[in-house]
Amino acid sequence: LRPLFERAARARPFEWLLLAAQGYQESHWDRDAVSPTGVRGIMMLTLPTARELGVRDRTDPAESIRGGADYLERMYERLPDGVEGDDRLYMALAAYNVGYGHLLDARRLARRTGRDPDDWTDIREVFPLLTQQEFYSTLPHGYARGHEPVHYVRNIRLYNALMRAHVDRRERSG
Repeated sequence: LRPLFERAARARPFEWLLLAAQGYQESHWDRDAVSPTGVRGIMMLTLPTARELGVRDRTDPAESIRGGADYLERMYERLPDGVEGDDRLYMALAAYNVGYGHLLDARRLARRTGRDPDDWTDIREVFPLLTQQEFYSTLPHGYARGHEPVHYVRNIRLYNALMRAHVDRRERSG
């Protein structure tokens, strides 16, 4: 799958290893993966998102990986200019996982609680609050599985670091 991840990363603000780490988190690189909610393929796209991205076959690795990279880039580009660097990447990944609206709610909640809505460290602290009625009932997008995007981003970061170490070791050894 490496050539597909490399192709999908070209001209995007992501390295191929990050997309590969995301694909591993989503499906363990299983082209036939299906979740109980009906998302499918390596990048686990919903049917409406796949259609919107021009993905006809979610189980086709090339289409799924390209579609997933397109969708992640959309999330990345939608973020306000004040969100920069790794914070921007982590928030884009969280939005891919839980939805952009829930990310906006987490940013609203961060502001309300005196945290920085542009800092991933603060956002990951408030995301779990979106599972509590006292918080989600006051926000436009309501309840969210707020622990999931925190674990999702953490896992992708871990997989990315592990794969980078593996690739670097292989490239050094020839």
